[in-house]
Amino acid sequence: MEHSLAELGTKFKAMSHEHNKLANKFRADIEALEVVFVNATKSARLVKLQNQVTIELDKFMSVIRASLRQFRQHLDQTLQMLRESNARFIKSFKVFSDGGNFCPEEIEEHRKKLEKMSAMIDSSEGSIMSDLEGMESRRLDTATKIAVEFEDRFKGHMSDLVFMERMARWLTNTQVKIKAEVANSNTQAQRIVHMLDTLERRVDACARPNLDKEQITASQLNQSLFSIFEAFVARSEYLNCVKPGGSQTGVQGSLPTAKVGFSAESPQHGTGGKAGKGAEDPSVNVIKSILNNLQINNLKFTEEYWTQRSKLRFGLEADLDGEIGGGADSNREKTKSAMSQASSKGSEASKSTRKTVPASADTMPRRTQSGQRRTSKLAKFDRKAASHKDDAVDGEGTEAENFMSSIQKTLREARDGLITTSEVFYSQKGTRPVTRPQALQETHEQCADIIATKLQSYATQADQYHNQCLQELRAQLIRFEQLSAHVPSLVISDLLREEVKRLHKVQAEMTTRFQATLDQLAGRQQSNLNELRPNLGHPTHSEQLGKLCDQEQERHGDYVEAVNKHTVQRQECALQESSMFLERMVKTAELQLLQYDGMLVVDDVEKGRVEPTLYPTSELIRRMNAGEPLEDDEDKGALPRGKASWIGIPSNQFVVEGRPSRLQVTPTVNTRKTTLAHSAVIKARDKAYEDYKEQFEHTLRQIEEEKERLMLSEQRWENAWEASIDKVRKLYQTE
Repeated sequence: MEHSLAELGTKFKAMSHEHNKLANKFRADIEALEVVFVNATKSARLVKLQNQVTIELDKFMSVIRASLRQFRQHLDQTLQMLRESNARFIKSFKVFSDGGNFCPEEIEEHRKKLEKMSAMIDSSEGSIMSDLEGMESRRLDTATKIAVEFEDRFKGHMSDLVFMERMARWLTNTQVKIKAEVANSNTQAQRIVHMLDTLERRVDACARPNLDKEQITASQLNQSLFSIFEAFVARSEYLNCVKPGGSQTGVQGSLPTAKVGFSAESPQHGTGGKAGKGAEDPSVNVIKSILNNLQINNLKFTEEYWTQRSKLRFGLEADLDGEIGGGADSNREKTKSAMSQASSKGSEASKSTRKTVPASADTMPRRTQSGQRRTSKLAKFDRKAASHKDDAVDGEGTEAENFMSSIQKTLREARDGLITTSEVFYSQKGTRPVTRPQALQETHEQCADIIATKLQSYATQADQYHNQCLQELRAQLIRFEQLSAHVPSLVISDLLREEVKRLHKVQAEMTTRFQATLDQLAGRQQSNLNELRPNLGHPTHSEQLGKLCDQEQERHGDYVEAVNKHTVQRQECALQESSMFLERMVKTAELQLLQYDGMLVVDDVEKGRVEPTLYPTSELIRRMNAGEPLEDDEDKGALPRGKASWIGIPSNQFVVEGRPSRLQVTPTVNTRKTTLAHSAVIKARDKAYEDYKEQFEHTLRQIEEEKERLMLSEQRWENAWEASIDKVRKLYQTE
């Protein structure tokens, strides 16, 4: 029994030692997880680690409970065996009188020893059971304490990483929205480029047609201009770049000219809040004030910019910004290096700012430090607000649907969301240090500096992109004005061609109908010639000869009347056709002039920022000596713009004879602007008028020549007829 009880004690000690080893291993495993969650970049990873700690704790306690349960079973079995052995031994005691081997004294002595052993068993059982009962709770408390210590350290990392992810999510969503606007803007620009390429191809096909080119008429080409007008108006509205009093169209109406930007008015810095709302921290008002004053221009997105500006102090693995989709024009690619340099400078500046702020300052109370930081921040933000006050516009009101208002709205939402997220995080963080000092700032003010830098970088990129879009739009407008100047000549040339063709067709139809009359008169002429015989010269046939002469005289009168009537009809027809030409030409020219009033031209949009041309010193000295301006004159060689009055074409010059000395012209057309297309319309109209006038005069000459030819032919026939009559009469005359 003593051996068995000693063996139980030894096993209990071994089990306790094994439990200590398991507890040490559990602590080591939990501490090993700290390296993982310190380097984690996703909150989901931390949640997984938190669940893993719970799992490890359950596994540890399950092993402890299984070991204790197994030992308790072994203890029960061993003690039960010992007690049963004692009972059997006691029952085996018999005195000699009963046939046993013990005397009463021996039996009493052995019974006392067995009772002592039984007490020893009970004592050992109670001691071990008391230790067992406290062991599970102690092990659970130890493991729970280890897990709680780990979770205490874990909470800081979890809070910091969740904050970083929220900030990254805000920035990523902001970038996606901005990229969507840029993609929309690029799509508009590419659509206009495609339309201009199509217009150039169609102008060439219409001016120099062949079977390999698109078959299109001048009227169809002219009709296709309206969609380009609308595309340019929509593009200018989207870029919000139309000058005050710029182009208007009947379809689109007046173009908005309001500029968009962040508000330059700083909110009042105070601790009082609105009724029903708690007081807001003055530093939050100051931060929102400076962020309100960010100038939202247009963004230029490049791969280098998104790559180098992606981290926002979130570590090397936090690649927040992706590549922007869609191709860009060559002129947009010129600013990649500048953007990369600006991005690097912004990162270095923010790093230096963060390094200059001490991590802790124990020499002065925290309230005093906070007051001093707030005062200095207030002064710095007010200086920033003053620097932007002149250029910024209140952006909190209703915004037009254009690129700049969309960017402004996106950045304003990002500003509010980022500041609110930062304010909540730092208020909950309290005085504990951040777990990722290389990625996070210690104070809300420092984080606001980073947010301001980030949003300001977006605003700077926005300004560059918007200016490039504006320059691209101006170049497209110049190209469109040059291409559209080819359309009026094609339209009016088609009109002239149709009118000349109709004039010739009508004249030919009249000539064809007159030919039937000539054929009838020629038949009568031939009949008279056939009836003229030599015997008609005899005096007895003088009456028949007289009738034949009367018939010929009647035919001659009909012939002259028919020729004169036909001549007058052709002349009247030419005059009528010329009147129709004038009416159609005047109407077409007027419609063309008014049509191009609705065309957006380069002078209708803002110029933007254009880098001046740099000349060598020798050229500047030459200009200075010659008295020439050192800078290029922007208006040199520019087409006169503004309202114009276009004098009509002569309306009383299409006459048969007796051209009036006083010239009359068609009504003057007044336009709101002057473009190359307007000038091309007038040039083509005047040229078409002169060409048609030449055709009209040529037609009149042809009519007169035809009349003279017919009359000369008739005169020759009359002479021949008179000669024949004289010959017939002379046959029967005697001398």
